[in-house]
Amino acid sequence: MQKIELTKKVIIELFVIAGLFLVLLFFAVSQKVTIGQKYQQVYFNGELVGNIAGHVSVDDAVHEVRRELAAESDEPLCMDYEYSSSKANDWFTPLMTEDALKEALKEKMKVSEIETQVRAYTVAIEGYRGNFKSMDEVTEFLNTVKNEADTEGQYTTQISKEAGHISGIYTAQLTEVDPKENTEVTPEVTLADQVSAGANGAFTYQMEYAMANPRDDSYETGTIGMEFIERVEVYEKYISGDALSDVETQVEEVTKEKETNKIYVVESGDVLSVIAMDHDTTVANIMALNGFDNAEVRIYPGQEIIIAVPEPDLSLRIKKGEVYEEDYNAEPTIIKNDEWYTTKQVVHQEGTTGHRERNDIVTYENGIEVARELAHQTIMVESTPAIIEQGTITPPTYIKPLAGGHFTSGFGRRWGRMHKGVDWGCPVGTTVYASSAGTVVSAGYSKGYGNNVVISHPDGRMTRYAHNSKLLVSAGQWVEQGQSIALSGSTGRSTGPHVHFEIYINGVAVNPLNYIGQ
Repeated sequence: MQKIELTKKVIIELFVIAGLFLVLLFFAVSQKVTIGQKYQQVYFNGELVGNIAGHVSVDDAVHEVRRELAAESDEPLCMDYEYSSSKANDWFTPLMTEDALKEALKEKMKVSEIETQVRAYTVAIEGYRGNFKSMDEVTEFLNTVKNEADTEGQYTTQISKEAGHISGIYTAQLTEVDPKENTEVTPEVTLADQVSAGANGAFTYQMEYAMANPRDDSYETGTIGMEFIERVEVYEKYISGDALSDVETQVEEVTKEKETNKIYVVESGDVLSVIAMDHDTTVANIMALNGFDNAEVRIYPGQEIIIAVPEPDLSLRIKKGEVYEEDYNAEPTIIKNDEWYTTKQVVHQEGTTGHRERNDIVTYENGIEVARELAHQTIMVESTPAIIEQGTITPPTYIKPLAGGHFTSGFGRRWGRMHKGVDWGCPVGTTVYASSAGTVVSAGYSKGYGNNVVISHPDGRMTRYAHNSKLLVSAGQWVEQGQSIALSGSTGRSTGPHVHFEIYINGVAVNPLNYIGQ
């Protein structure tokens, strides 16, 4: 009896196990629970949303939910979220259906949706960015910047797409307002009025008329051109409402001066103090930017240095017509002489000073004059030009007659007598070069100069090279600039090996250092 009961119990347990297996098999086949197969764990903003079967595309589910939410929203949808999925294969893990996953993702996305979603128009000017709620505000912003210089409202901002430019990006430029829209009737001044005022009065009226009528063909006066120096771009985007810009605040931001590093090319005669003064900066600032050790550092023409220039983000370039009177001198008449050097000129007739009314076109950048050009002039008293005869031949140049050496004695009185040249100490046998091209006048020994060479040059000057140990040229020989003419020594009246060098102009010894580089 007990045996039969035991058999029944075993059979029941087998049925239960089989039933459980069938249930698990059902859930596994229906993708509701795992029994060892791989599945995906889905995360949204770092939080586990649920588990889904391995064959379901999480990307497609996220994008579909995103489209549904966009379709339900009246405003452009702005969201900030991250999602990911990872594979796992644990047993008996509950799985979500694809629809359940989408519903869960939808709830999560609603939380991540940005509350204030507004279309903005961003103004981009090099490193500056400002966000405005409408294109009208952008125009107001740019017009306000130019209004300080354009008090009469001659110009306005025009925003347009550039041909061939990227879609959705606009450029802003200043354009002239049609003069017909701002035309005012000017009272007519009769000829009698001018005559009664006299000749001077007529001229005064002419000047006043020119200033009051900038469109008159005879004069170019007032503001005749205005543009933004920097490229101004405008593009649309969607941003948080609290990121919108206030027009007044942004006008102040783009017009205040900020230090900007620029490259300055050194010109002849420049020193750090003058460069600093001309560019509204300090010598200390220039030294720091360029790694200079002291304010007396040597700078040379053509050298590029960094300077910090105070400039606003948005600058205006303005062209104005200005009328004034001045004395002037006509350009001289030049008679070219191909037998003279350019250093020679003879004035055959002195010029006279005249007087004129001048109309200039002046260009300003940030209120600073950068260019001036004569547009019109009325000669009131004519200037007679000077007549000058001038040479065309480039004069010869002079170089130091040796490489290296140390300077030991200058030009002038020494030991109670005149020292007619300059000396460089050097080892015996140092090569001596011709300072300039010319004909060797003499090459031999003189009591005081020792072994010396004298060269006559095409410009009439003469040079002497003395105290040499050996001469390499002879009288009558033509030598080029830099050609070897002797080897240094200590012959003649000399206290040690050196090169003695002299230059004569019209037979008079001059300081050679004024004509060569040391």
